[in-house]
Amino acid sequence: MKEKSFERKDELIEAALDEFTTKSYENASLNKIIKNAGISKGTFYYHFEDKKALYLFLQESAYNIQIEFQNKRMKELAGDPQNLRFWDPENEVFEGFMQSDFFEKIKLSAHIGAEAAATFPKYLKLTIMFFKEEENEETRDIIEYVNSFRKTTIEEGVKKMVQDAIEAGDLSDRFSKDFIIRIVNHFLVHYNEIFGIDEVYEESKFLEDINNFVDFLKFGFGR
Repeated sequence: MKEKSFERKDELIEAALDEFTTKSYENASLNKIIKNAGISKGTFYYHFEDKKALYLFLQESAYNIQIEFQNKRMKELAGDPQNLRFWDPENEVFEGFMQSDFFEKIKLSAHIGAEAAATFPKYLKLTIMFFKEEENEETRDIIEYVNSFRKTTIEEGVKKMVQDAIEAGDLSDRFSKDFIIRIVNHFLVHYNEIFGIDEVYEESKFLEDINNFVDFLKFGFGR
């Protein structure tokens, strides 16, 4: 998308979200989006090359908004020691985050992610619809591109988290750093497949699944 803004840009984004969150990419109608946004085709094509460019713009926006939201919330928590608490679901408060380990911090990140989902429901739905996309000649490049920037951002964050956890003594030296990074990366990149989020998103179930999975990472199946 060109940097120059334009009148009814917000309307275009809303119209596009309405279309892409109710239909697959292949079945979504660009003409309907343009009509519902109240803009001319000339205006649209001045700013976007085609439907694919618009779709990728929305996917990147959805992901960037989530990352910005999480970073902002973490900074808010870090800015006030009284706020550095880990989420206690029974009391619905953050409790003792300053003393929490690598695993509890993953849980906290998931809870902040759930906050982001509740704050931006249309972007959440766009992500869920993306998970449902079937790879074919029209969508193959789109799926690869979206997965690539999601994967790259996640991997960079995981490497830092794991390194910090090793230095803090949170992780067992029985496993190599690379092995731990691969396991956590796979979980974060494919969590929708593990938990079936591409079918129905329920915040309470999502958080319960996250907590259970993180506990599994920490304790395994052993007694």
